[in-house]
Amino acid sequence: MTFRDTICQKLRLHPSEFFMLIVALATLTVDCILIAVNGARIDVPAYGFLLGLCLFVSALGMFYRITGRSERIASAAMCSAIFIFFSACLSLFNYLLLPLHTPLLDPVLAAWDAMFGYHWPSVLAWAAENPWPTLVFKWAYMSTIPQFAALVVILGMSGRLKELHVMISSVTITATLTICFWGIAPSMGPGTIYDISPDIWTAIGAVADQNYSQEIAGLAIVGPEIISPREIRGLIAFPSYHAVLAFTAMYAARTVPIVGPTFFALNLLIVPGIFIHGSHHLVDLFAGFAMFAFGTWLAIRAVKNDYARLNKPELVTI
Repeated sequence: MTFRDTICQKLRLHPSEFFMLIVALATLTVDCILIAVNGARIDVPAYGFLLGLCLFVSALGMFYRITGRSERIASAAMCSAIFIFFSACLSLFNYLLLPLHTPLLDPVLAAWDAMFGYHWPSVLAWAAENPWPTLVFKWAYMSTIPQFAALVVILGMSGRLKELHVMISSVTITATLTICFWGIAPSMGPGTIYDISPDIWTAIGAVADQNYSQEIAGLAIVGPEIISPREIRGLIAFPSYHAVLAFTAMYAARTVPIVGPTFFALNLLIVPGIFIHGSHHLVDLFAGFAMFAFGTWLAIRAVKNDYARLNKPELVTI
């Protein structure tokens, strides 16, 4: 048993839970340093509410784990709490990287798109002429975070703990790598390059519309006035983290009857939504898939090693 295993045992955490928590705490440490150095204004009450929620849900999970009443409820609660905490710390870090001091990568990405024959304004023009598919893509696109909340509960409550641990480990790896890459080579999507007719934007009703693109472009120049979880926007274009999450959800749900095929179909609909409602380059999708594949491969290896070392049964069905 390793030193980490000993710590996990004392804290009553699974290795994957401990991994996400440690990355979140390390990110929070960096956040505090950046806040102190840059004098960033933070919406403390809003973040305090999130922290309180995390503590409450984790206490509930720990109660079920320590008492032995239900490891399934315990895992669902603990992973939910740590995931919320991790997301808050990482999104705060993303905003603390603003304003940007590096030129945007978007012109290069647009040139790569042209090599594949992809022209983002043409995609939006098609979407404006086909309102019903565009609306379906929008609903799918907006379902990403609710999907993950549902998957944590479904995988935990159905006893698919290995799948749950692979999923949260993969998200920890891919989210951290994606934001760190963006900090070095930032991109904010083709909406910061092309001038699209207001009529097209109105017809589409895009999530990331012209106002959204102008807002994040302004953030890149002057930074946010105050950072609040209520006002967090998706800043990253390359790689598309919506794509990463879509592929991750497909993989994580694959063993669950009914849910697996449903999530597969729903996340396929997210793919066109990424371009229409997420204001993404074509290469953002390719990079998102590569990030998903790499992160999931690492997560599978790590969880398999953990299970083998700790001699845990692979609970996979209810």
